[in-house]
Amino acid sequence: MRPALSTTSLRSFPICDAIEAAHRLDYAGVEIWAEHLWARGEDPATLARQAAGYGLTVSVHGPSRDLNVTSTNPGIREESQRQYYRALADAARLGASAVVFHPGSLSSSRDRPEEYWPRLTEFFAALGQTAGDLGITVTVENMEERPGEFVTHPEDVARLVDDAGVSVLGLALDIAHLLFNRKPVHLTGLEGYVKHVHLSGSTATLAHVPLADGLYDLRPPLSQLARFYTGIIAIEGYVPKREMQSVAENRRVFDRLLLAAAATPWSDP
Repeated sequence: MRPALSTTSLRSFPICDAIEAAHRLDYAGVEIWAEHLWARGEDPATLARQAAGYGLTVSVHGPSRDLNVTSTNPGIREESQRQYYRALADAARLGASAVVFHPGSLSSSRDRPEEYWPRLTEFFAALGQTAGDLGITVTVENMEERPGEFVTHPEDVARLVDDAGVSVLGLALDIAHLLFNRKPVHLTGLEGYVKHVHLSGSTATLAHVPLADGLYDLRPPLSQLARFYTGIIAIEGYVPKREMQSVAENRRVFDRLLLAAAATPWSDP
C-alpha cells in the first residue's frame, strides 16, 4: 500500500508545489482535486510532466461542491454531470490512472433512494464507458451519513458497480467516513471492488483531520486492506496555517500505522 498526498491538504498552494512536496516527502503519488486545478488554472500537461519526472502516480478527485449528478432539477443535474466529464478529461491530460467521484444524493428528504437508483446507475455506466476509452479507472466514494446521502456503505458502491456493468468502475473506500459514523469496517467480500482508498483521522465532530489527530484506531482497517490491496491510499485532512507541516506529519504517521497494522494481522470475527 502506497501513500498519496491529496492536494486539498495544501489548498492554499499551487498544485506544482503540492507535487514537489509529495516528491520531497517521499509520497508515492498525488491526488489532484479538480476544483483545486480549476481555481489555480495550472496546465494539466505541465503538471503531468512534473509528476512523471518524480515518478509519482497521479489520481484525480472529481468536483463535489454544490453538485448532484442525480438531482431531480435538470439544470443542476446536467451541470453536475458536465463537470464530472470535464474532470475526467482533465484526468487524462494529467496522466491520471484513476478518478474518484462522489455519488449522487437525494434532492428532498421525502424522496426514496430507490427512485434515484436507475439514474445513478445509468450515469456511472456512461461515465465508466468514457473512462474506459481513456484508460482510466472510475471509483465511487462511500459517503458519510448526512442529509441526502444514500450511498454510504461500501456495499452500496459494490451494488452500483454490479448494476452499471462496466469493468473500470470500482469502490473508493473512505475509511474515515465509516469510522466517523461509528460503522464497522468489514471488507470481506469487497476485495474485488476496492480500487482506491482514502485515509484520514476523524473525531466525534470532524470526518477528516490529520492522521495523528483522529480518535479511532486505523490499524484494523489497514490490516484488512493489507490482505489484498497494494494500491494507492490518498491521505486527506486540511489544517489551516499548518498545511505543509501536516502533510509531512501524515507521511511519518502513515509508515508507523503500516508497521503497527502488520504486527496485528486481521482475522474475520
